[in-house]
Amino acid sequence: MVQKSTKKFQKNHLKRTINQRKQVQAYKKKIAKGNKRKPTAEEEYYGDEAESAKRQRSRGSEQALGSNTNAKELFAGGVQDNVEEAFAGVKKKKKGLKIADDGEDSMADFTKFLDQDDQDLLNEESHNESSDNEEDDEVEDEEILDGSDDEEPQSKISKNRENDKEELTGKIIAKWRKSLTEDKSLRALKQVAVAFRAAVHVGKDESETMKFKYAITDPETYNDVVMLTLTQLPEVLNHHIPVITSSGGRRTIATTNKKYQQLAPVLKSLSANLLRLLSDLSDPKTVTAVLIAGEKLLPYFASFRRFVKQFIKAVVEVWSTAPDESTRLMAWVVIRSAAEFGDKGMLELCMTTSYTGMIKNCRHTSIHTIPLINFMKNTAATLYTLDRNVAYQTAFDYIRQLAIHLRNSVVHKTKDSYKAVYNWQYIHSLDFWRRVLSLQCDTAKEEKEGKESALRPLIYPLVQLILGAMRLIPAAQYFPLRFALFRSLIDLSRDADVYIPLLPTITELLTSTTISRSGKPSTLRPFDFEHNIRANAAYLGTRMYQTGVCEQIIECILEFYGLYAKHISFPELVVPCMITLKRYARRKDRLSTVAPEKGRKKAKKHENFTFHKQLLEVVEKLEVNSKFIQDRRKIVEFSPENHEQVRQFLKDVAWEKTPLGQYLKIQREVKEERLRILRASMEKEDEKQDVDEDDVMDEIEGDDDDEE
Repeated sequence: MVQKSTKKFQKNHLKRTINQRKQVQAYKKKIAKGNKRKPTAEEEYYGDEAESAKRQRSRGSEQALGSNTNAKELFAGGVQDNVEEAFAGVKKKKKGLKIADDGEDSMADFTKFLDQDDQDLLNEESHNESSDNEEDDEVEDEEILDGSDDEEPQSKISKNRENDKEELTGKIIAKWRKSLTEDKSLRALKQVAVAFRAAVHVGKDESETMKFKYAITDPETYNDVVMLTLTQLPEVLNHHIPVITSSGGRRTIATTNKKYQQLAPVLKSLSANLLRLLSDLSDPKTVTAVLIAGEKLLPYFASFRRFVKQFIKAVVEVWSTAPDESTRLMAWVVIRSAAEFGDKGMLELCMTTSYTGMIKNCRHTSIHTIPLINFMKNTAATLYTLDRNVAYQTAFDYIRQLAIHLRNSVVHKTKDSYKAVYNWQYIHSLDFWRRVLSLQCDTAKEEKEGKESALRPLIYPLVQLILGAMRLIPAAQYFPLRFALFRSLIDLSRDADVYIPLLPTITELLTSTTISRSGKPSTLRPFDFEHNIRANAAYLGTRMYQTGVCEQIIECILEFYGLYAKHISFPELVVPCMITLKRYARRKDRLSTVAPEKGRKKAKKHENFTFHKQLLEVVEKLEVNSKFIQDRRKIVEFSPENHEQVRQFLKDVAWEKTPLGQYLKIQREVKEERLRILRASMEKEDEKQDVDEDDVMDEIEGDDDDEE
């Protein structure tokens, strides 16, 4: 049985493909017989592939099967193997092409048919590169300027470019600008593209610039050429080849347009030079201008697959490293545009490239770098809303990769295996996927769409992964890491409306020696739990670190139960916590008042009296909120089986109006003020350190002068 795709190929493309190959063979035979005809400029550039390249350009960016497609390579693909299940109950969706069970038989029939018609069609090596590598980076000036257009042809300058290039002046640029703005001249567009190529290569090896038509020696002229290209060329291209926006927001152009076929060499040269310019620039304003032009030109470069991939990688580098906020935002606009107008392969490329770029640049996390890291997390997470099937497959792969790292750490228990998990990159990866799921599995969004998100099955494995990372090393040194992951799970529980049993991960810290033992005094500044995942050895055992851990425990308990301050089951939910906290506080008070046995020293009063008082205050707030919920439950007329009514319970009451909500709101304001003071003090210390370093350098330079 012949496959449907095979029949379609035979009907639409096979005859043309065979004829094209025969023409190429005939051309080769003609050359081999000693044809002394002077080759054209196109034949000199492309060599034996002149005819094939000419036909390829005449078709524009058509991606149908042509002379550069090998039939065996085309039909060699199959269904990809399923990735083994990493977690119980979660199955990865299959990727790749869906091919019928009789695909191998269809392939055999098709191969046999080709063998009978033209054996050379299968045996001949491809003259062109694959679709990802079919575009060369460089295009000769003659090819850019070749071809006719609707305007009067201008006289060409006849010069030996290796020895005498035309000096580009402001007068020439002004003439081009007038032609572009008033007449939308394609001839001027081609001339500007040639000049732009020369400008991009200014300062490069002389052997590279020798073949260019124009010479640029004035910095002002260089700037004029670059800005003219970036601002005017997109407008002129859009005038002759309009960008079409579909109902779904996807931007495309008509590749069958005759002018697009004529401008293919110009676009090819422009794409390569635009990428080179972006990689060489450092000025934020110029980088932003290149990104703006690149975003407008993306639909014209869609057929240059290799360029688009390289361009996205370069833009991601700007997005993840640029110090200027406006430049980072513009880079993100380009990434988002590429993900929207491209196919699923392009979307997956944007997802993976942005994720790896974010992880690469979050190795060093501090109070100064955390805003940029959060910016990358939040923007990259929005890509996963464009196609949930692609998002599921990508997220599954990376979450499974994180799980493998954790499993290796649990199994091998070596220092290196622990380092693979207990580092900022791993923690930021976990938090990033938490943000993706929080964005995708938001209950309000799901209610609006009328169905659950396709990524909701990934919540359970991610939660188990984070809980495993929290308890991998229970040492006091990594309490900050535990608190950071706890806050991440709090956000996921709130956004996705899922219950995560987090209380044991916090209450088990009450038995730690960091809290039970008396802390030693120190002169260190307060430890920053918000921007650290590991405490230095100097902090361990100190009263300052002990106080910070106690404050974090109180905050985590309040934040966890603050999620359910309006829930109808709140009174039952807080019972285990109140029992645990009361038992702990009473036991410590009892130990501090027990009379010492004979021969032993008198027991000291426990140092954490303030912490015990805070725990009892938390218990009091939980009891008050429980009574508030119980009073409201007395007037309800539905049973717990009515889930819809349960969800609507206290919907008209603001969260801040509950007793626990009011108390937690005040605690958040106090925390924010404390962080503000901490940031200000750290900034002052950094400024002081910079001044001290400058003074030291001045002293060194002064000593050197005295010695001279």
